[in-house]
Amino acid sequence: MIQNDEMLELFNEGTLKSAIYSALLMSLIDGELHENEWKIIETFAKKYWLDDYENFESYEKKIKKEIQSFLSDNEKLEKKISNVVSTLTPELTSHQKNAVLNLVGEVMIADGVMTLDESKLFAVFMEKMGIIIS
Repeated sequence: MIQNDEMLELFNEGTLKSAIYSALLMSLIDGELHENEWKIIETFAKKYWLDDYENFESYEKKIKKEIQSFLSDNEKLEKKISNVVSTLTPELTSHQKNAVLNLVGEVMIADGVMTLDESKLFAVFMEKMGIIIS
C-alpha cells in the first residue's frame, strides 16, 4: 500500500483506468492530446498503478488508439465523458474524487490556456462527480 502523510487510498484497476481515461478524454476538448497533458496523466497513473494490473504501456497504446475516434466530434466526446464519469463516480471515495478532479484540472491547464469550452466541460465533469459550485 502506498503511504504518505495522509495514507493515500489506492484506486482499483477499474477505477484507475476510468480516471485516466476521463482525464485523457477531457484533454481532447481542444482537438489534440498535448505531450504536457499526457505527462501529467502518466505521472498520475504510475503513482497508483500496481504491478498486477495490465501492462501500463499496453494500456496506453490501447487507449490512445481508441481516443482517435473522439478527436473531431465534440458531441461524441462530451457524451463519452459523461458516461465514463457517471459510471466511475459511485465507486470513488471523496479522496479519490478530489484526486481525479485535480488530475483533470491539471491536464486541462497543461497547455497554459483554459478555453470557454474547456471551462464548461470541466463544470459538467464536476457536476457529474457530485460537486456543485454555487
